[in-house]
Amino acid sequence: MSIWVQILLFAIPGITIYYGVFYGTPKLVSKGIPLIYSFWLWLWIPALLLLPLSIGLYSVLEDGALTIEAINQRFRLNPISRVDWLWIVLAVILTIVFDQLLEPVGKVLAKYKLFSPPSYLPEPFNPLKKFKIPPKEFFGVTLKGNWKLLMIFMPIHLIAMFSEEMMWRGYLLPIQEVMFGDMAWVFNGLLWAWVLHIALKWHVIGMIPSMLIAPLIAQYTQSTWASFAVHAIGNAPLWIILLMGIINTTETLNEMKQK
Repeated sequence: MSIWVQILLFAIPGITIYYGVFYGTPKLVSKGIPLIYSFWLWLWIPALLLLPLSIGLYSVLEDGALTIEAINQRFRLNPISRVDWLWIVLAVILTIVFDQLLEPVGKVLAKYKLFSPPSYLPEPFNPLKKFKIPPKEFFGVTLKGNWKLLMIFMPIHLIAMFSEEMMWRGYLLPIQEVMFGDMAWVFNGLLWAWVLHIALKWHVIGMIPSMLIAPLIAQYTQSTWASFAVHAIGNAPLWIILLMGIINTTETLNEMKQK
């Protein structure tokens, strides 16, 4: 597979998501579709399609057998060893540390028109808006007591991340290793950051560490499950934030005091 085809595989969903974030979402909202549906559909549909696409490319271009054993081998769905878990924990810690260290850079870039997020984007995704914990709303939806939101959001989020890992690390990374050797993870990570995630342009610098760490772990451990673990655990704070808003312990304590 040529480099240009690989870039195209990142670019098509990246451009689709960019359009969705900056133009598609406002259009749907203007037609009366709630923000939470308008925004996340534009993000998740391109990601969810990566899973069948990766399997399809493997089947058609490589004439791969559609058996569990063959897919596990080709996509490196190898079990995570105890040593791998140590690397995963280290990777998650490094991701969190670098995200915090580079967060101010994103806030500075977001102030410039070229890198600014869309005005509708709420906290904590919009660095120009103050974020309070526990949050009361999530994309216009009230959080307190809204367990249904979390029960729907988490599984779809997990499947979307798994779909990404199957395409970027399971399918493409082995191809890139043949082309770039030990540095394949760098090529993979930069395409993931600057092509697929171009919609998060205010994080063009801040996202680099986390986007490089996942393919590095995948290449080092030779396990797509390992990079999926890094990816999922790295995004888990969002679920925790939603959980805090749903429980909303601050308001609950205030209500108990008033009684």
